[in-house]
Amino acid sequence: MYRFSILLALTVISRTMAFSTTFLGTTSLAPTRTTMLRQSNCMSMQVVDIDSEAAFDMAVKSAGSALVVVDYSTTWCGPCKVIAPKFDEMSDTFTDAVFLKVIGDSTPEASKLMKREGVRSVPSFHYFKDGEKVDVVNGANADAIVTAIKKHI
Repeated sequence: MYRFSILLALTVISRTMAFSTTFLGTTSLAPTRTTMLRQSNCMSMQVVDIDSEAAFDMAVKSAGSALVVVDYSTTWCGPCKVIAPKFDEMSDTFTDAVFLKVIGDSTPEASKLMKREGVRSVPSFHYFKDGEKVDVVNGANADAIVTAIKKHI
């Protein structure tokens, strides 16, 4: 229920920002992943796309003491494309954590966020707990990503 509340808040903000900033000409009309709930025998979460500093800050703050795992990637990065489905699977496995994805070349705001967070290579996975960065894993190494999740969850 907690993750659903975060998801709902981020969806509303994302859609509101998309409509208002698109009208002002600051973002493209490119669709983002809006289907964040997958239906199966039970409701499961997917990774939430983040495209601005405001959405990121709200997601991290709203998570409280839950672990937040952020995947920083780009559309042109081969290893990013390889790890993406595994990252989605991790979000279903570790349901007590919040999984976010920032695609750095999707919007100028996303690029600005990656610079602010000190991302120098992609893919890069940053871990937050209680609003503070607690770990970083660089590269598309699924075992290292899972090890860091288990360490902080």
